[in-house]
Amino acid sequence: MTSTYHNPVLLHECITHLNIRPNGIYVDGTLGGGGHTEAILKQNSSCKVLAFDVDQDAIKSAQERLLPFASRIIIEQANFRQLRQILDVHKISAINGLLLDLGVSSFQLDHSQKGFSYRFDAPLKMQMNDRESFSARDVVNEYDEEQLADIFFHLGEEKHSRRIARAITKSRTQQPIETTTQLARVIMNIIPERFAKKTLSRIFQAIRIQVNDELNNLRQTLNDALEIIDYGGRLAVISYHSLEDRIVKDFYRNEASDKIYDPNYPELSQSKQPRLEIVTRKPIVSAENEVHENPRARSAKLRVAVRI
Repeated sequence: MTSTYHNPVLLHECITHLNIRPNGIYVDGTLGGGGHTEAILKQNSSCKVLAFDVDQDAIKSAQERLLPFASRIIIEQANFRQLRQILDVHKISAINGLLLDLGVSSFQLDHSQKGFSYRFDAPLKMQMNDRESFSARDVVNEYDEEQLADIFFHLGEEKHSRRIARAITKSRTQQPIETTTQLARVIMNIIPERFAKKTLSRIFQAIRIQVNDELNNLRQTLNDALEIIDYGGRLAVISYHSLEDRIVKDFYRNEASDKIYDPNYPELSQSKQPRLEIVTRKPIVSAENEVHENPRARSAKLRVAVRI
């Protein structure tokens, strides 16, 4: 199974900017196939990694790959949102770095029964964690037209959000929408063919983000990271779409600022102690050779900050 997982994105750049220390403790919040974790463990023979993933298939694959490092790694089937609680369980009070590789892996997109992609006929699931009951089917069949339109507009940045929401709610009155193919057909019936691929990608993305509460998970984890990353430790986040990247960029900027600023009342801004120093003023993106070998890397943006 290991070979079916995507190559780790921006691997060299991540390892370089994490600045791996001897005896350091690092968290890989999105284990996937284990490529980033493996590189961290190879970088220094005394460092340790606590790795998270909600996908049992990912964990099984990574465990096989990481067997030579078993004494220096702990793998938890959990969302990185649970970072602080699980660190408490393992009596870890501080870490030296946190890496988040957001979104879904190529394996998850290509695994037909997970329902992440419109390219395969599959049940409307989209849960990253198979133990969760809330699914894409619930969103598509139970949210009202206004809720669907809001999700498509805000989470998918889809300009035809209301039109698509209306088509979905109309279609499901005749029969429930149960599969990815059914949903794709409803959308394609009202969108010109030349726009279909991008529109389907945006709608499926929006539903997936909603099902897995991805943006709130990211916001909470960034805030928690400041409480558990030791001084001099690094926070590295790879994002794949503008919503995630904007959250990370704004978080870094706010925490690196020495002022609390309210745009509505600029005259009332207050001084504060910065908690981050931004390492990457502009996001690091993949080189053309990496994009050629791994198309998923095309939209990747890496932003890094250091705890001060």
